[in-house]
Amino acid sequence: MSVDPTLVLALYEEGIAAIEQSVGGWSADRWSRRTCGTWTGIDVAGHLICDVGWYHSWLDRAEVGDASIPFAADEIDAHNDAALASLGPSDGHERLEVFAAEARRYAIRVVGAWDLQYGTPLGTITAGLHAGLAAGEWHLHAWDLSAGAHRPRDARQLFQAVGAGMTASWDNPKRWIGNAMLPLAARRRPWEQLINRSGRRP
Repeated sequence: MSVDPTLVLALYEEGIAAIEQSVGGWSADRWSRRTCGTWTGIDVAGHLICDVGWYHSWLDRAEVGDASIPFAADEIDAHNDAALASLGPSDGHERLEVFAAEARRYAIRVVGAWDLQYGTPLGTITAGLHAGLAAGEWHLHAWDLSAGAHRPRDARQLFQAVGAGMTASWDNPKRWIGNAMLPLAARRRPWEQLINRSGRRP
């Protein structure tokens, strides 16, 4: 299933902006409170830096023709923990500024690499389809940081962009069935579905 680059990039930027708006004016005490599971706001900001760093490195690999899986999906938590532990000391606002700058730089890079084969822990898809997954990641962390107040302007389109990225690495006929069902599933409380499928609870 293909996705419209203009639409996906708009969803992607909206997610970054929502994260920035969610933490505007936060005090040091607010950054230190739990925000996503056991993670504090500072941890979430650090995780976002690690995520976008991976995306840049995976795109680097794709650009030289390496679309292999960087690590297995069941190793994501361990890689998250190691990446967070490797970050130097910094406050939440500093981390968020780094994330936002790198995430926007990534959006510029991915425009010219939209159809490149791109390896992710979930499988090999295109860089453009992965951008849809990244947009979903930014919106979900905006939801975390806003204590559940954030909602994307077009949840149906976001659901379909994330779904297209998720199903792209599936084998047929599962992929074909998944793509056929996406528009129907997107009509049924799409934002709540994304929240629940990510392991969060409204």
